[in-house]
Amino acid sequence: MRKRAPDIVRRFRAPEEEAAERRAWSVVHAAFLEREAIPNRARPRVRLAVVPVLAAVAATVVLSPAGATVGRFITKALGVRHAAPMLSSLPSAGQVLLSGPGGTWMATADGSIRHLGDYSQASWSPRGLYVVATTADRLAAVDPHGKVRWAVERPDVSDPRWFSPSGYRIAYLSAGTLRVIGGAGTADHLVATQVANVAPAWRPGYAFQVAYVTSGHRVVVREADTGRVIWSTPVGASPRELLWSNDGQRLLVVGAHAVRSYSGDGARRTTLRLTGATAGDAALSPDGRTLAIVVSGDQLMIVPAGATRIPTRPVLAGAGLHEVSWSPDGKWVLVSWPAADQWVFVRAVGAARVAAVGRIAQQFSKGGSAKLFPQLEGWCCTVQGPAG
Repeated sequence: MRKRAPDIVRRFRAPEEEAAERRAWSVVHAAFLEREAIPNRARPRVRLAVVPVLAAVAATVVLSPAGATVGRFITKALGVRHAAPMLSSLPSAGQVLLSGPGGTWMATADGSIRHLGDYSQASWSPRGLYVVATTADRLAAVDPHGKVRWAVERPDVSDPRWFSPSGYRIAYLSAGTLRVIGGAGTADHLVATQVANVAPAWRPGYAFQVAYVTSGHRVVVREADTGRVIWSTPVGASPRELLWSNDGQRLLVVGAHAVRSYSGDGARRTTLRLTGATAGDAALSPDGRTLAIVVSGDQLMIVPAGATRIPTRPVLAGAGLHEVSWSPDGKWVLVSWPAADQWVFVRAVGAARVAAVGRIAQQFSKGGSAKLFPQLEGWCCTVQGPAG
């Protein structure tokens, strides 16, 4: 049956499929000619071998529904074919932070990696000079070499987030509460109780205003130092993620089946409904204008931040897509794919391009043995200036 299936697919012709195929080939051929090469002196042939994957991905999202179904099946089974066997570079400047069973690691643009310590979660400071990391009962600030600058002991610590742009505060969860500590490890204090297990989000540039989700499914924006509530609103069941635009004027609340957008004063602006689908990980581009979101665990969508409808065509399709992170320049989206043991880089600006790296679990584990797949913690800025 497996040998006959491709023949059946080839014989099937949806209405106007031949014209669609011609249009698809034109798009793919143009993208191939306009591709930008990624410098890689160590393994140039491996990088170039990734380019034909663009044709497979384009076919998945451009051809008829029958063609898209076959494309998704192949992607589910194989991941991105011809993926580079090891990480040798990033397609853009900056450093990727990740955590997993092997601890917290940093991968730089030239492909070098560094183990920062045995932490379960981590987060960048605004300029990438430091990392705040957690274990089950400890919060610590470390430098990019893994040297501990300060640490505090707290129960059930998770989801630390550094205030931007100054780095003067860090918000984190601890045993159902929201706490804030100074960037130098001082003035640790309680901000709120009955807090849901959703990472807090600082409002950029607004006097230490932090958004969080209560156990009663409300989003609250509060001044971290004074405790004053700026605004609060119910958001329905199971909010999963809070995302501020870089100017602090828009807050996206990612729920199970919708992404709700609120203005800085708490007024509802737009709702992106995921009819018949569920939201996974999401990330806003550095300029705050574009949302990358994993839908139903098998589609990567890239949409305007204020969109009200999900596109019909995914940018990338495959079973088990997990987390997303934007490059600092906003040109690339990094997608983690644990089921395929790959990172996939999708160019979101300019000429279409897809590149992938395999054996991620092995590279970011102690001793190089393959273990559980690590989670993305952010693709940060290039280090510059004296601030955090």
